[in-house]
Amino acid sequence: MTRTMIIAGVNLDRAWTDLGPESGGTLRDWSRQVLAHAVAAGGRRGVDSLVILGGLLDRSTALPATVDFAVQVLGSFGGQVVVVPGPSDWTDGMDLYALTDWAPNTTVIGSATFESVAGLSGARASAWTSPVGSTPRVASDSDEAPGILLRAGLTEEQAAVLQSHGRVLTSGPASEGVLTVPDLVRVPGTDGGWGLVIDLDSVDTEGERVELPPQPGRRVDLDVSGMREAAQLADALARAGREAGPVVVSLTGLLAPSLLLPGFGGPELSAAVVLDLSGLRYSVETPEASDRSTRAEFLRAMSLTRGDERERHQTAALGLRALDSSAAGA
Repeated sequence: MTRTMIIAGVNLDRAWTDLGPESGGTLRDWSRQVLAHAVAAGGRRGVDSLVILGGLLDRSTALPATVDFAVQVLGSFGGQVVVVPGPSDWTDGMDLYALTDWAPNTTVIGSATFESVAGLSGARASAWTSPVGSTPRVASDSDEAPGILLRAGLTEEQAAVLQSHGRVLTSGPASEGVLTVPDLVRVPGTDGGWGLVIDLDSVDTEGERVELPPQPGRRVDLDVSGMREAAQLADALARAGREAGPVVVSLTGLLAPSLLLPGFGGPELSAAVVLDLSGLRYSVETPEASDRSTRAEFLRAMSLTRGDERERHQTAALGLRALDSSAAGA
């Protein structure tokens, strides 16, 4: 029996531009910690090998000092370590993977073709060697008994093509019918944070999940449908900002026409808070046909405006605020 622990998406030095500098820094620190936790967890379980299936680092932002850190941590593992580059850390022979002196126990896969890997009996691995993820071919030694095929970031369609050559194991978002390992470090609120221990000699195994310490941050779902006053939205966002970051606040429901989102005069956000507006809808105020007030004419004009729905909402809310202020001062 050959027991292997598979992890993915450590994401060393990832920029996390969507989360802002403070939250990004928190996750970059955590990526170092969770790599050490994963190596220690593999040692405690007595696995023979450790596979990083894509996303050990971010190719575009990783620093040499961070790669040196990874060399030391992976080198401390008591068995074989195999790094299989994926979409974010693809290798072309002229990157940090190729220019780094890895520990004797560490192998970085450099071929897109599925090939056997020393120390991983019954498994073949394929690396991303460009940013384009076409379905790789299986090496000519495919006459061997079907085993485990390791490649990061496969789609369901690509996995289906490869199934005839062995049991497919990939990383990224879960795919139906495909054994998938999620990212260890990811946007708060998304699935992940665990590894998988499998027996490479048994292609039918589903593996044993290995839970690792939870990463910092959380996701907050906030329904704005019942909010009519700006203070209500501001208070709710302020409460979310008191939590240790990073915090992803998902706004859902129907936003009242006069409520401004953060920025452009809306409520201020803590540096640790990031908004997810993908589930938000925008209410539109429709004046009576007989109403010829300035407010009504403004709303009619805005209803004819084309473009991004969120930008139209913000523009309309700013205009309504200005009209209400003018009326109050009159």
